Amino acid sequence: MTIILVATALYWLYATAKTQLYNDVLSAHYKTLDYDINRLVENRREASMAIALTLSENKQVRDFICEHCTPETQSRLNFDALLDELALHTHHSGIWIQILDHQGISRYRSWTDKVGDSLVNARRDVQTMLQTPQITQSMSVGKFSLTFKAMVPLLDENQQLIGIVEVVSHIAPLTVRLKEAQGVDSVILVDKRYRKQLTKAYTGLFVNDYYVANANASKSEMSYLETVASQRFSKMEPVWVDDNKVITQHPIQDDSGLVLGYWFLFAPEKNLDLVEMQQLKSRYLYTALVIMLLSLMLMLLYIFKKRSDISSSYYRTILDSASEIIFVSNLERILEANQQFFEFYSKFNSIDEFLRYYDCVCDTFEKQEGYLQREMEGVFWLEYVLKHPDDLHKVVIKKDSQTYYFQVKVAQIQLYETPLYSVIMHDITSQELYKKQLEFLSQTDTLTGISNRLVFNQTLVQEVQRSHRYHSDLSLLIFDIDFFKNINDSYGHEVGDQVLITLSEEVGKLLRETDVFCRIGGEEFTIIMPETNLHDAEQTAERLRKAIEELPQSTLPTQLTVSFGVAAMTRWDNDKTLLKRADQALYRAKENGRNRVEIAIELDNQAHLNFNKPIN
Repeated sequence: MTIILVATALYWLYATAKTQLYNDVLSAHYKTLDYDINRLVENRREASMAIALTLSENKQVRDFICEHCTPETQSRLNFDALLDELALHTHHSGIWIQILDHQGISRYRSWTDKVGDSLVNARRDVQTMLQTPQITQSMSVGKFSLTFKAMVPLLDENQQLIGIVEVVSHIAPLTVRLKEAQGVDSVILVDKRYRKQLTKAYTGLFVNDYYVANANASKSEMSYLETVASQRFSKMEPVWVDDNKVITQHPIQDDSGLVLGYWFLFAPEKNLDLVEMQQLKSRYLYTALVIMLLSLMLMLLYIFKKRSDISSSYYRTILDSASEIIFVSNLERILEANQQFFEFYSKFNSIDEFLRYYDCVCDTFEKQEGYLQREMEGVFWLEYVLKHPDDLHKVVIKKDSQTYYFQVKVAQIQLYETPLYSVIMHDITSQELYKKQLEFLSQTDTLTGISNRLVFNQTLVQEVQRSHRYHSDLSLLIFDIDFFKNINDSYGHEVGDQVLITLSEEVGKLLRETDVFCRIGGEEFTIIMPETNLHDAEQTAERLRKAIEELPQSTLPTQLTVSFGVAAMTRWDNDKTLLKRADQALYRAKENGRNRVEIAIELDNQAHLNFNKPIN
């Protein structure tokens, strides 16, 4: 009867804990996606402002709106080539450019030939800019869609307003990047109160008067949202599960906190990290087993005092039938052990033989972080386990060149004056190996076997922080394969994949153990080089470039060349600026003919960088 009550209580506790843990997993899933969305939005805003600032210093733009210039001297603007380059070589597609004069009249639009109309009465932000010229950025809903706007005033030498540069970035391309990074589908809905305002809706898609801002939205997911659109999205839970899909809702707000729309993400439920739930199930099963075994052991010990011979027989039978290693200790030595103990420690036939070789079972434990040792925080390991009953305690034991993992449970037996301790060691080797395999796969590029984008992002942040803390050198190399698209087009993607594998193997052979080699997308690679100054990093990049150029033709379909960008850490850098400078150096290497190494410009000189390239 007691065992039934205990089992019922454990089942109730397990069900409660399982529900709570599942909710925690959903919450963690939501927070991860919400962080990714916010970062994508922030990067998009920063990129829009950077383009606007660059164009504001462009001579052709200034000549274009010059009041005193004659038609013969005024420039003709065409940003098609620039926008095509941005879409091809960066993640910044879906960008529009508009130039207004000092009266608020549109003089150029990259997306249409219609110009000459005044925006003063149509847009309050244009009125504000004309009255108080200053750099601004915003997120808003216009006639076309939900967009980011970056506006920069153009001032003459007398600080008088001569025009405005505006860069409009669409939100839809961010769904493609999120799909690539997280494998989730998106539907972005603009609040239905903007329905009448969207007179030239870009996608032409609506769900119950909610405008669909991304044309790549799935019809099935739009149909699903149509069924729930009768509810107020603002009153709905941020994450829920329906038909084996995890659906998260992320409000899109402008700078004042006004909700402009909702970003819905659809992920397969199987993508959730449910490893901890499996561990929870195992822990409760093991706990139930331990309680039942301990209960039986206590019953047998009690009976032993009354019926010594009979109880001894039952005691030994139950212990020996258990699949776990079970032994009893008085903290000084092992007093009793079951058959499974000797099957694992097979070179010993008795406890005395074992104790002649080892003073303690803990002498067989491997010293690994996160696993039990003889002493834990200055306390003997058995006492440490007893003091932390709610923690998961594990040990590592190597036997016959194989590694075994055990979960350890300890209970105190208080039937005698001197306390005894029963120890149960449950084999969890398969679970631990599976967990380690999952950790490896989550950090490894599946094609090349080197580290992936996740490892790069995490490592770069850590190394930048370490460089600042200890004032140590840090360099970053970024490179990609020249004309890699031609290889895929000419020989096929299978040959292209083999080229990436061969290049990764060759580069990996030439790096130090401390260097972190990652593939961050397509044919683009990075190398994080701790304790390395700019000169040594440049030498390494040049050595790698030559090695790749000299790869034997027998291993490749054509001669392979790569272009490098190299940046060294400065005291002004963070992870974003260091990567950006290295990426800009790579871009210059491409512009200057490819198959070369370019050094990044120091961050403090960045303000002097001339972005005013001629625009054809």
